[in-house]
Amino acid sequence: MGFPIPEPYCWDTSFRTFYNIIDDEHKTLFNGIFLLAHEDTADHLNELRRCTGKHFLNEQHLMEKSQYAGFAEHKKAHDDFIHRLDTWNGDIQYAKEWLVNHIKTIDFKYKHRI
Repeated sequence: MGFPIPEPYCWDTSFRTFYNIIDDEHKTLFNGIFLLAHEDTADHLNELRRCTGKHFLNEQHLMEKSQYAGFAEHKKAHDDFIHRLDTWNGDIQYAKEWLVNHIKTIDFKYKHRI
């Protein structure tokens, strides 16, 4: 996809958006994928899905509130990832790559704009 996947799989400052709530939620998503990679269970998947849904809603709210121009594209990316989680097939590599590349490409577009 593009950017290197950290090993161990965890958030680092290269993923910083400079919005504390978003960065904290991103850390939670990294941790959720990390746990799912080590033990692909329904509990870990459900927790990742819960955290992901909460984060996406929070992020989308900030974008709507600021009338962010890239909202529609961003929401579609979120919806596509949620669909992948809802139809989970165990493709942990996809999840790892998606989060890394989503933050560093799509999320970084809203830096200083929301």
